[in-house]
Amino acid sequence: MSRPPSPPPHPAGAALLLMLTLGGLVAAAAVPSLRMLAAPLGGVLVLVLLFMAFGGAAPSRPSPPRPAPRPEPAPAPGWASLTPREFELQVAEMFSRLPGWQAEATRGRADQGADVLLRAPGGERVAVQVKRYRAAVGNGAVQAIVASKALYGCQHALVVTSGPGYTRAARELAQANGVALWAARELDILRHCAERGLPLPPELPLVG
Repeated sequence: MSRPPSPPPHPAGAALLLMLTLGGLVAAAAVPSLRMLAAPLGGVLVLVLLFMAFGGAAPSRPSPPRPAPRPEPAPAPGWASLTPREFELQVAEMFSRLPGWQAEATRGRADQGADVLLRAPGGERVAVQVKRYRAAVGNGAVQAIVASKALYGCQHALVVTSGPGYTRAARELAQANGVALWAARELDILRHCAERGLPLPPELPLVG
């Protein structure tokens, strides 16, 4: 087993040793027979002692290993990760988890414009058009849900999108026909209420 390296001499001890060595050299210089050797030997000894006192740095201690960064929690999957049909089923499920609400997802292509049919706690029926879009929804979705509202005998009509919102034409048509328009913000509120079993807040009206 190898021995650990000895620490360098302390500067104070090295200075004392330097003084004693110089004193010895001065005494040797007083002797005629040693005078010739005193000068070169003294220079070498002085350099060695200076290096021992100030040139030898103490070995650096290895720094402790840094703790590995904690992995960031994975974000919840967004609406864009769902297929259009999965998004429709998700919206229906969230409504069904609200107190007093009933929700039914229609049968895909045969839905006649309404992807989800709702019954509110007061008994009102709501026809819902669900759009998993990345862009703004146009007025075609509003036209479809207005027709479905009459077809299914609903009192309210709602369009829900995962995208940034609606075109100006869609908003104007929805306002003229009393259609509520929900986007990502309203979806987040709906999910929050569904996860906690809370009623919908007043800022989420079902009438446009």
